[in-house]
Amino acid sequence: MKGTKSQNSIKFINLVFFLVALLIIGISFRWQIVEGEKFSEIMKKRVFSTELDSQRGAIYFYEGATMAYSEPRYDLYVWLGDLEFFEKRQIQSREEFISKVSKVIGISEVELSAKFTKAAENNLKWFQIGKSLTKEQFDALNSLKTDKFKSQPLSGFILDAVPVRIYPEKRLASHVVGLTNYVDKRHIGVAGIEASYNGVLNPIKGFLKAEKDAIGQTVASSLALTIEPKTGASVYTTIRKRLQEIIEVKLKEGVEKYQAKSGSVVVMDPKNGEILSLANYPDYDPNFIKQEDVIGLTNSAIIKPYEAGSIGKLITVAAGVDLGIFGSEDIVLAEGHNGCESVLPDLPPLCTWDKKPQPPMSVKDCFAKSDNVCFYHMARKINRKDFYDYMTAFGIGSSSKIDIGFGDSFGLLKDSSEWNLGDVAAYSYGHGYQVNALQALSYTATIANHGVRVLPRAVYKVVRSNGVKVEMNPIVENRVVSVETAKKVTDMMRYNFKFAIAGNEYQYFHLKKYDLGVKSGTALIAENGSYTDDMNASFVGFDASPERTFAMIVWLEKPKVPKGDLLAYYNARPLWLDIFDSIREILRVPKKM
Repeated sequence: MKGTKSQNSIKFINLVFFLVALLIIGISFRWQIVEGEKFSEIMKKRVFSTELDSQRGAIYFYEGATMAYSEPRYDLYVWLGDLEFFEKRQIQSREEFISKVSKVIGISEVELSAKFTKAAENNLKWFQIGKSLTKEQFDALNSLKTDKFKSQPLSGFILDAVPVRIYPEKRLASHVVGLTNYVDKRHIGVAGIEASYNGVLNPIKGFLKAEKDAIGQTVASSLALTIEPKTGASVYTTIRKRLQEIIEVKLKEGVEKYQAKSGSVVVMDPKNGEILSLANYPDYDPNFIKQEDVIGLTNSAIIKPYEAGSIGKLITVAAGVDLGIFGSEDIVLAEGHNGCESVLPDLPPLCTWDKKPQPPMSVKDCFAKSDNVCFYHMARKINRKDFYDYMTAFGIGSSSKIDIGFGDSFGLLKDSSEWNLGDVAAYSYGHGYQVNALQALSYTATIANHGVRVLPRAVYKVVRSNGVKVEMNPIVENRVVSVETAKKVTDMMRYNFKFAIAGNEYQYFHLKKYDLGVKSGTALIAENGSYTDDMNASFVGFDASPERTFAMIVWLEKPKVPKGDLLAYYNARPLWLDIFDSIREILRVPKKM
């Protein structure tokens, strides 16, 4: 009997263990198979992730003054569901909320109450009550407590981070620094340095993954910083602030004085391509774009191509001298000319600006007097393919590759195989093709830099958020002409400067102490296939001393003054001299020995 009892007990225990094991298997099967997806979803809700914002990089003048920076701002919204929840439980009141919040955001209680009334009329559950609040206001709002429970934060509002791009110098160098649009919670550069360096200026957002416990609190041990946020890189431009300030004032005065549609001034270091100043007028304030600023948004110095006129004669004379076809003292037309000459039967005659007969002249005198007939005959001596090669080497028909915005606009240059005599004539004196002001300055700077073309650039350094510096070295494009040719052309430009100051312009006499090379250019404006009576006026020049401290162009679009004589000599030239007089000491231009 005892044996039977023991056996029965063992059987019972085995049955219990079997049933428990079966139950465990069943539960496990339910958890892992039947309810697996459900528990997986519960776990997912316990794990959360969030993006960590950082700031877009700043842009600086050469000396370190700030051109653009970002700072956090916040938009403030009321969430009625949250507000009503705490009101029903008598934790806080609507009046208390309005009183405390209005003081922080700087509006009256009446104004804030009106926003609530309007929201109720429109059945809104959430609505905006504050825009672009500062970090101080953000902290103050988050520090507000209820009257009834001193440790209970005031509830019912949501703060949305919206970084703001700030341009502390307003209109100064606006076409260089550019501007941004705010898209998908990120600033995107749409013009200027903001656009061309958008990728390095943009921050890298961080990413945080963590876990909550059963009551919704973050489990400290679960914090895992997946990606660390990084501030955008800082960009240092080559623009000299004081230089820019003076030039912008002088340019505005010049545009208004000569009643031009617009104007541009670019100053460049010919040795390394650094843009020391780039100004356009009209301009704009990137902090506040208004409808009347639309015309000023155009960076005319690099966006508006035009026929350069006589500034283009630099290329013709440089090509002929470099090829050994003529020298500065060679006589171009032994018999002189009658002021006009027919080139092709179906084209109007080619004339000098005053259409007056001229005696035999040397190359340097043709250059000084900017004689179109002379230059036509000079260009005819140059093989067309060679002429084309020199033009392209100087940058005609291609981008200047400037690192401002999305690049510059420029005209096309026909292949030499398509040229006729009319093309040769037009190209010889700077017509028939288009350049922008920066391109015209760039090929002038090539002469100043002893025949070597260095690409223009507006940024000299980028500093990453980790402190690593990336220096932007000068980019030598090519040697265009020999050192000797550049010297001979420079001498001809020096010769031009002797005639750049009239005998009665006493205000400029002290500038004769400087070693300068210059050239003016006046070009008719073509519209609808024919030339109009309007003109563009340009004047270029550079420091011809061994230091070669600068090269500068002044360009005026459609000047109206002086009436009856719109040649660059009477508008762009005096403006160039005025600007040079104002900046010569800043640039440390040496006087003649």
